[in-house]
Parts: sequence; structure tokens; C-alpha cells
Amino acid sequence: MLLGLALLAVRPAFSQQPKPLEIKVLFKPETVLISGQPTLYYELQLVNSSVDSLFLQDLYISKLIGQKDSTVERVVEKIDLRKQYSTEKKAKAQQDLVLLPGASGIVYVELILPGNYGGLLTHRLIYKTKRNPAASPDTLLAATINYASPAAVVVGPPLREGDWAAVYDPSWERGHRRVVYAPDGQSRIPGRFAIDFIKMDPQGKYASGDENEIKNWLGYGATVIAVADGVVASTLNDFPESKTLSAHPSWPSEKATGNYVSLDIGNGHVVFYEHLQPGSIKVKPGQAVKKGDPIAALGFTGQTTGPHLHFHIANANSPLGAEGIPFAFERFTLLGGYPDFSQFGKTPWAPAQQTVVKERPAPNSVIRF
Repeated sequence: MLLGLALLAVRPAFSQQPKPLEIKVLFKPETVLISGQPTLYYELQLVNSSVDSLFLQDLYISKLIGQKDSTVERVVEKIDLRKQYSTEKKAKAQQDLVLLPGASGIVYVELILPGNYGGLLTHRLIYKTKRNPAASPDTLLAATINYASPAAVVVGPPLREGDWAAVYDPSWERGHRRVVYAPDGQSRIPGRFAIDFIKMDPQGKYASGDENEIKNWLGYGATVIAVADGVVASTLNDFPESKTLSAHPSWPSEKATGNYVSLDIGNGHVVFYEHLQPGSIKVKPGQAVKKGDPIAALGFTGQTTGPHLHFHIANANSPLGAEGIPFAFERFTLLGGYPDFSQFGKTPWAPAQQTVVKERPAPNSVIRF
């Protein structure tokens, strides 16, 4: 996202009357470097406690400068709510930006941070009410975030030789970034920073021959390795695997992982490797492993449309019941990427050549560990 707005304004005084709308941050964000830029991924939950429908207008994210009466704001982002807002409870007459009485919604934010590291971000939401649409819009100023220097955990590679597409995009409506799970009644986003790794050849192909046959996928059977020293927290090794894409069942969310390994690497960080080959897992719960140790083989199990490695790091040992946290890789070579993902698997990637240190791969880039 561009930091195109540079509006400086004295922080306005807002009414102290209770507002029908509440904003809160779902999970405290941490900064991670992407393409050399400090970036935050986080979610704002909107809760309508009134008996009226609210029509959302604009959301401004600002950096606060100064203190108390001298505080000013520099607007660093105007969020496109039509692309980044979601609510499960829809109006009968579909309104993209309505928040019904008693309902909640989520705004998904991916923000390139302004200026130097460290500061306070606040959020100004403009909205109207259904009962009085002609009135001036109401404004809610809330949900202040204190951000600092990149704190993402840095790990080694999860895979070895070959060229790997780092497939994800925070804007995808049904991508990992926007799938909320609540196995225990509390909403969490385990895949907030998940990456799907698919092996590619120099022509941009991910399969040789009939791609319906999973054995023809270039990454199928690739060795998956430990990204850090740690202790195996849990495994699943007997989830069935289809030999073809066409025979693959539509698994429910509780079976999304397929075969998996979780690795506790300390400091509250648990690494998840998912969609592994049945019978390929070489480690057991409680076993200590060293960085680079082989732990399993890339497969085609669980909720997946093709053989790949799903990789994410979370704050607890629960595949669907923990919060995804940012991570960076110690080093990789950026080979290029797919600005237009519709060309993925059809054409070679747009080329680049760069050594990258302690960063997260950009969306749909192609890298070599």
C-alpha cells in the first residue's frame, strides 16, 4: 500500500457520548520486513451494539505525533473498505459496507509503516446510520496501536533445492489471511502469515505431464526440513492421500491440515508444516530436532488443490486455534514473481535476481533457499 496521504491536522475533540460502534484490534501486530519495507498485518473488529444499521464510509489510519494538546495526526493510509471489509451477517438487500444491528465485521489491514520505526497508529472510522442517513456522518476514533522495530522470528529454510513459488496474497477473499477459525469459540487467524510453497521449473511450470496425477507435480515428495532447533510438539501421519486431483475429497475445515508436524522452537513460537505425505513423517512428539533435519515429505492431504507445503508459525500448538505470527527467513535468493497471478503455471515468472536477508518473501514471488 502507498503512503500517499500526508495530511497534518490538529487532533479533533470528539463527543464523550457512548458510540454505537466499537473498534478493537483482534491480535497485537508485529512488524515484518517485506521487500525491504516494514509492514504490519492486523485486523480491526467492528461491533455494532445499537439497534440501527450502520453504513461505513471511510477508514483513515494516522500516525500520532506529539502529546496531549499538541498532538497532531499524519494520515498514512485511507483504507479501501470495499476490498478489505468482511461481515458474515449480510443485509437482505446486499450492501457491501453495512454493519447490521448486533453484528460484527472485520477490516483486514496490511500497512507499510510510515517514517522511522516506532510510533502510535490510530484509526478514524466514518459512518452513517440507516435511521438518519441525511445527517452528517459520525466519526469514531479508536484502536490505537503501538508499533516498534521488526520483531518477527527469523528461521532457516523449510525446503531444500529448487525454485519455490511463495504463494499467498493478503487481498484474496478466501486466502489464508482472511480465514477465521474458532474451534474453542474464540476467533483466530492461524494463517495470517501462511505461505504455500510450490516447486517450479524455469518455464514457470509446476508439473511435468498430466498435472491431475500428483506424482507429476515437481514438488511432490520433496524433503521438508526443520527451520530451527526445537522439539516436535505434535504430528498426524495417517491422513489419506488421493493419487489424482480429480479424486481429492472436499475436506471440512477441521481436517484442513491433512498430515502435519508442529515444531516448538521456543519463546512461544510453534512452526506448522501441513499437507504432508502419509507415512512420510520421520519424527515423533517430544523428539528434539536440529535445524536442517529432515522431518517429512511434501504431499497432498487435507484442504488443498494441489501438492504443496503449507507453512506458518503460530503462538500456540493448535493448527486452527492459535494466532498466526510474522516470520522472516534468514536468507533466500529472489528469482522473480507473478504480479498477475492468473499467469501462474502458464508462463515464466517476471525475472529478478537479489539476495534477501531476514525478510518475508513478497506475495507470489519465486525464491531459492
